[in-house]
Amino acid sequence: MSWGFPVVMCLYIPTETSSPTSHLHISSLSSVPSMAVAGSGSFQDGRIASKRLMMLVALLLVSCCLGHGFGDEDHVEVEGIGSSCMESERRALLAIKSDMYDPDNWFSSWTGKDCCGWRGVACDHTTGHVTKLDLRYPYTYTTTYLYTTDLWDVFNDGDTIGVSKVNPSLQELKHLKYLDLSMNNFSHAPVPTMIASLVHLEYLNLSNAMFDGLIPPQLGNLSNLHYLDLQGWHYDDLHVDNLDWLSRIPSLKYLEMSYVKLSKATNWFYIINSISTLEVLHLIYVDLPYVPSPLPTFNLTAITTLDLSGNSNVTSAMLRWLSNATSLENLLLSGCGSLTIESVQVALGGLLNLKKLDLSANSLKGEIREILNNGMCADVIGISGGDVPIIQDMQSFVLGVIKFAAVLVFL
Repeated sequence: MSWGFPVVMCLYIPTETSSPTSHLHISSLSSVPSMAVAGSGSFQDGRIASKRLMMLVALLLVSCCLGHGFGDEDHVEVEGIGSSCMESERRALLAIKSDMYDPDNWFSSWTGKDCCGWRGVACDHTTGHVTKLDLRYPYTYTTTYLYTTDLWDVFNDGDTIGVSKVNPSLQELKHLKYLDLSMNNFSHAPVPTMIASLVHLEYLNLSNAMFDGLIPPQLGNLSNLHYLDLQGWHYDDLHVDNLDWLSRIPSLKYLEMSYVKLSKATNWFYIINSISTLEVLHLIYVDLPYVPSPLPTFNLTAITTLDLSGNSNVTSAMLRWLSNATSLENLLLSGCGSLTIESVQVALGGLLNLKKLDLSANSLKGEIREILNNGMCADVIGISGGDVPIIQDMQSFVLGVIKFAAVLVFL
């Protein structure tokens, strides 16, 4: 003869203030057949023993549910519950928040269960995973050439911006595609290597965040990146000794590494040239190493903006090489020192789509007939003395004169 015993099914529903294993509910109680319980004595004794066994099994099951939880203990999204956030990621975000400087309560929205609605946070609508985290320090000033006084004050006045830390819980947000930590004060800490574990990142901005030291080559693991901004807050605080890791990011479109010292990265030219998807490149004051001839075949077929300002090793050979950049619209070579008007004339002959040219702080004299005679460049900065550039397009002339007058003060 057989008896039935109850089976307890548990549903784990965590709450904001409780531990992940403290709230479970019995959703159903049913009876299923069981095998006869072995024992001795009379039939009545067997029934009593069976009932006691059923009670013991039920208690054990309830205890198991309450002590350890069943099912996916990370999933907060339950039918009837107004939340779409993964609990482990919500806890990670709160840990990250605890280490961020927040004088004006910018994290005030970071309450409740639904972290997907918090300021600077976005989630995948299907999975509920956090895919975007924007913690850029919300300053309102605008940076210009080199830096503004306000920006300098931010990083040298301890009363202006407090210290933040990159909490290790950041690596728990494994599904991030967008991460912005720019403009914070991380107080000369190294760039966290753990960021390289966020392999789904497509956008990474660590600019002007007071990081110091070697930029970790592990960032090459972020092979899905399209946008990478590593601009240093002050020259020589960040450095790269070898740029091989950049070649492992084949779809990169935007690269900003201004004020990052590259004096030891002798392979910089060849690595940059290998990234054919690159559209925007800023390498201002990075101490670029000299590149001997012959140069490799031009491969930057998508480039629209190139800024090599403040680097003395921009050679005539490099300018001739640039004449192949038919997609280039903005060329900024301010303060390069070694430029000659002849090399500029030759290089610019093939730049049919050029819209802005900055040659200021180079003491250049002469004409740039190749671009101005064709009315191609509407914005030319930095030609002084000697012959006045010949201008046929009146709109280009007006804009050029305005810029010319403004730049003369600094030449």
